[in-house]
Amino acid sequence: MLTRMRLVKGIAALLYIGPLIAGLCGFGWSMVFSFTAIFVVWLMVLRPEQWPSTPAEWLTAQAWLAALAQVLSQLLLVGVLFGIGRGLGGLADIGTVDLDPLLPLSVSFLAIPLCRMLWDAREAASQGYFLDDEAEAAHLGNAAGSAASAIIPLLNLPDMAPDATVSAAVAEVLDVSTADLRLNALTAALANPSRSHEALRRALVFWATEPEIVAPGQIAECMANAFDIANGNLDLLRLYVPRAMALISAFPSRAADFPVPDRLRAVANDLPASDLPAHLQSDLSDGLRALARAVEAALGSQPVSTLPEAPLRAKPATRTA
Repeated sequence: MLTRMRLVKGIAALLYIGPLIAGLCGFGWSMVFSFTAIFVVWLMVLRPEQWPSTPAEWLTAQAWLAALAQVLSQLLLVGVLFGIGRGLGGLADIGTVDLDPLLPLSVSFLAIPLCRMLWDAREAASQGYFLDDEAEAAHLGNAAGSAASAIIPLLNLPDMAPDATVSAAVAEVLDVSTADLRLNALTAALANPSRSHEALRRALVFWATEPEIVAPGQIAECMANAFDIANGNLDLLRLYVPRAMALISAFPSRAADFPVPDRLRAVANDLPASDLPAHLQSDLSDGLRALARAVEAALGSQPVSTLPEAPLRAKPATRTA
């Protein structure tokens, strides 16, 4: 991908050579508009993240203003290049050259198909590659906005929706290259306790703690997000802990995606109020502490927690679920 990026940047020089040649050969300023159209098309093909991606976005005044700014910036750039070419032509006393005006236009236009064959902006962005910092900033801004819009249908699901329905909806929404942004957006939205979103929380905990999600490590801190979603609900924490224990044992290299040990211990020492039987609360606290130790061991660090662990409570001899 890095080799492709270098080739694209080299081929992009053709884009700028066209107006320089046109100016050097003494063509009229009317060609500036033709070159501007080519430059704008190049931007739309190679940098789609800088343009509205849906018809609905194109209908907004903000999108038109942004597009107009892009066009005007390209018009200015072409004008500068054309002026430089004419200036060089005047210094060299070249005068008007008998050249087909389609030739410099073709030189610039050739950059579009050649660059597109080498570079797919969306594919490259999914792998973390961008042509420059400006393209990265534009992609991240658009991706964050798209993530916020994409999770709205999930947040509108009824609290008591069937698990199968919610799980299918979660899998569909998060089956994208920007799943990490969407999961982060969901975690932030569910931090608001105004609605329980019980079925959605449960489905997200299941999804984020699946081995095929954790093992590749493509979704940073997925286990930490799942813990944030489950925290405050003892039933969800009881669902989370055994799955997390199995995953940290199977994939210790993904320990950085788990909640930090101090946080696990803090929750274990101060479980929220619940009507869950005392012995089950005790088991949950023990499980959280065990998970903290497992994460700590996987990270290869010595215990650095300053939070005191609560003493283990005696467990009754007989238990009921």
